[in-house]
Amino acid sequence: MRVISFKLWGDFAHFRRHYTTSSPLTHSIPPPSTIRGIVAAILGLEREKYPENLSPENSRIGVRLLKPIKKIRFAINYMDTKEGGWVQLDFKRLRPVIKKDGHGNPRLHTRVRMEFVKDPVYEIFFYHEDTALFREFADRLKAHKSVYTPYLGISECIANFEFLWEKEIEPREGFLNIISAIRIEDLNEFNFRSTNNIGIIKEVVPLFINSERIRTESVEVLLNPYANPISADIKEAWGYPGQDGVAFAFIG
Repeated sequence: MRVISFKLWGDFAHFRRHYTTSSPLTHSIPPPSTIRGIVAAILGLEREKYPENLSPENSRIGVRLLKPIKKIRFAINYMDTKEGGWVQLDFKRLRPVIKKDGHGNPRLHTRVRMEFVKDPVYEIFFYHEDTALFREFADRLKAHKSVYTPYLGISECIANFEFLWEKEIEPREGFLNIISAIRIEDLNEFNFRSTNNIGIIKEVVPLFINSERIRTESVEVLLNPYANPISADIKEAWGYPGQDGVAFAFIG
């Protein structure tokens, strides 16, 4: 199997957990659905069509932490754009008419407290069965060119990217140092004692979002938030190029 590896990073990231509402929390890693959106942005695939071109049936995604997870929370000041909030103008004072809610309070802005990943850095593993699409994506990564601006979850969190390698990889078996997130359903066994700075967290992340922006499938994953390998035996592991006993896994 031929795989592309690239680095993805930014100042902040927010991969919203779908079950949070008024105070949105973030996933620790970009879900496969987010990575597919970033790949589509780099390639310039249309929003309505890229879910078909980058479905779990024809592509695979793996995610590795390159820096320990650090999360912060702060308030975001959102502007009310519903029902023409900025359309009416007070010509005497030359300013917008501020609409009010049912309690008589101005509703032009609203503050929402959000959780962000601070200084995130990830290594992404990408495979696609379409050789032409795969080749075009590799060329764009190497040239550091994208059609649309990639971002980490929301448009306020601009992402940067860098090509790392493109190689043929081979499957591995037995206990290995797994450097990426792992699907829980693929885990046979893991060993706490052989891993330094161990810490296991579990998250349910979206696997795929269709063209109607509906989350159709999710997957349970585990990872070490300290960005260290997990010594584990998993159903499907792939050798990391040039490093004996080190492997990664696809999660979606």
